[in-house]
This record gives sequence, C-alpha cells and structure tokens, in this order.
Amino acid sequence: MPTEAAVRRRRSTLHRRMVVGLVGLSLLIASLAGLGVWASDVWIEDAAVRDLMERELSYLIGPHAPAAPNRAYDALRFYAGERVPARLRDYKPGYYEDLRENDRSFNLLVRETEDGGNAYLLYDISFIEEREDALLWTGLIALLGVGVLSYFISLYLARRALAPLDRLVGQLGRLDPERRGERLVLDIDDSELSVIVDAINRYMGELDALVERERAFAAAASHELRTPIAVIQGAAETLALQGEKPALKRIERAVAMARHEIDALLALSRVRDTPRLESLDLQHVLHELADPYVAQMPGVRVTWDIPAPVRLAAAPGAIAAIFTNLLRNAVRAAPKGAVTVRVRADHFAIEDDGPGIAAAALPRIFEPGFSSRDGGTGMGLYIARTLAMRFGWRLTVENRDGGGVRGALYFAPQR
Repeated sequence: MPTEAAVRRRRSTLHRRMVVGLVGLSLLIASLAGLGVWASDVWIEDAAVRDLMERELSYLIGPHAPAAPNRAYDALRFYAGERVPARLRDYKPGYYEDLRENDRSFNLLVRETEDGGNAYLLYDISFIEEREDALLWTGLIALLGVGVLSYFISLYLARRALAPLDRLVGQLGRLDPERRGERLVLDIDDSELSVIVDAINRYMGELDALVERERAFAAAASHELRTPIAVIQGAAETLALQGEKPALKRIERAVAMARHEIDALLALSRVRDTPRLESLDLQHVLHELADPYVAQMPGVRVTWDIPAPVRLAAAPGAIAAIFTNLLRNAVRAAPKGAVTVRVRADHFAIEDDGPGIAAAALPRIFEPGFSSRDGGTGMGLYIARTLAMRFGWRLTVENRDGGGVRGALYFAPQR
C-alpha cells in the first residue's frame, strides 16, 4: 500500500503541474496581449509621425511656404537650398527612419523641389523612443504582476478543482488490505470521477471474493493436511514405544518440518500475522534438513563450511522451505558432483558444480510456474522467494564463475 507521504507527494505533483500550466497559460496570453498592444502603439506612432512630416514638408515647400525657408525647431528641422548640412546631401528623395545624431534619433523625409533641388525635414523622435521604452518596461512589470497574481489564483483553482480527487486519493491511501468490504465513496456529483470510483469498487469487490476463496481454501487445506500428519505422528510415536529406531526418528523430524512448513505457507495468506519465531541453531537445523536428501543421493558429496555456530530467530518452517528448495535443486543439478553448504552470521549459501542455469532462463527462475528442467512444477523458488520477502530476507540465485549455481539467503539484521 502507498504511504501517506507517497500519496501527498503524488498529489502535490499533480497540483504543481496544474499550477504551472495555468500560470504558463496566463503569462502566454498576457505576453501576446502586451506584445500586440506594444506593436500597435509603435505602428500607430510611426504612421502618425510620417503623416505629420509629409504634411509639414508639403506646407514648407508649397505655395504658402513661409518667407524664411531654413528653420530649426526643437523637434522639426527643415533644410533646403545651399544651407543643407553636408551629412544630409547624400540622401535621395524618400523616407528614412532612426538616424542617429548627437545621441538623438531622427526620422528624415526628403522631397524634390520645383527648382530641381531637394528639401529635407528632420523630426526628432527621441521622446517617442523614450515613451516606447517606458511602455515596454511598464509591460514587463505588468507581466510580472500577472505572473504573481495568476500563481495565487492558480493555487486556489487547483485546490478547488482537485479537492474531490484529493479526497478520493486519501481514501485509497487509507485502505487496509486486511479489512474486507471497504469501498470508495464519492461525495460530489462528478460523472468522470464516478466512472473511476465505480470501476475501482467493482474491482475491489472481485478481489474481496477472490481473497475469501483463497482463505477458505487455505483453511481447508490446512485442516486436511494436518489430519494425516497427526495420524502419521501418532503411529510413529506408537512404534517408537516398541524400540527406538532411526527410521522412526526421521519420520518424526519430517512430520515436525511438515507442520512448520504448513504454518509458513499459511502465513503468506495473512499479511498481518507472522509465524512464531524460534531461536534456531542453524548448524543443527540445516544438518537435519539435509539428511533425507543426502541419503537419497549417495553420489553427491556434501561439504559443510560453518566456521562458527550461528543462532537465528526465525520461523522454522520458513527456513526449512527455503533451505530444502535450494538444496534439492543443487543435488539434482549435480547428482554425481559436489555440493557445498556455507553458513555465516548473516546468510547461508548452497553451491553446486553442475552445469548452471541457461542465461535466457536465469531472469525467470522466480516466476511462478517456470521451470528450467523437465518435470518441475516451477513453484519451489517462487515460494522460497515469497517466504524470504515475507520475513524481510533476500534470496539470490546466480551462476558461479567457475561453473554451477550459488543460491543464498541473506537474513534481515537481528534486533
């Protein structure tokens, strides 16, 4: 189940994406609008300036022109005849923009006069450029204001819009897999979310039914398996009263291990329940578990590498199921070879000198139903790894560099 922190993190990510999208959209619209206003203002001013200069020059060179042809105003400067500055004489009739002179900007209009000369009209547009710069900075400041305002508005809208989804995610995060019959409740009339809620509730109902069937099967299987095991144990005890025999001891050990394994397997169907832990002497326990397999495969040389005694608080059935699965695979892989069992404080490992596992099959060995040999059920390693995960252990199976396979179970740190 996802933790509350994970749920909040995913929820905040969705909020953040929505806020970023709304703020980005607001800034884009504001930028386009501001750019349009600025471009329109520049175009209108340019058109107005040119129209003004055209009218003024037409007046100055027309029939009603003033007596003094050369005049210089603060913004408009008119030149004609011999008093035209040398810097302007190279310009042909036409309209020129953004000429620089003494850190000022001018537009220039040149027209041919009736006497074959040219008339020049300069218009100082520096104040217009200053106004355009001021308009640009005003627009940028306004854009910043729009960004800040849209951020807070987007936060509010995101919270309002995603509130039903947040409540739904909160319900999902609080679901307990051990409580059957829980369903999601949608507290608003939302057609899109209702489809999701109905689908999840329908799926949860199907899961509840499946879990109940599995639990019923597990309980029935436990009862049916315990009954013959109890009969076998009673018969073995009765025979043992007639005289202690090694075969009866093996039967008693097998019955005890079978009970422990049933408890461990049943624990997989109960998430909250943990089988009773016992303090185990691994050297003694593993030797007892290995004896039947060693007796069945006399051609296998089993070597034990246990530098120091190791005690472990664990469920005997889980250790038995995992160890016997690894050992059984090892002796089958090397029926005439050698198997080494190594026990350390933090793990035990079983190594064989068989042919190893095909590279294509190695990634799938823990899949339920997959077997790399004929006749295998493909459930042994799957059950072993599931049990290991149940107790916080780590199970690995890998090919050895020198040939063969190494299977190892690493224990969780002891508290």
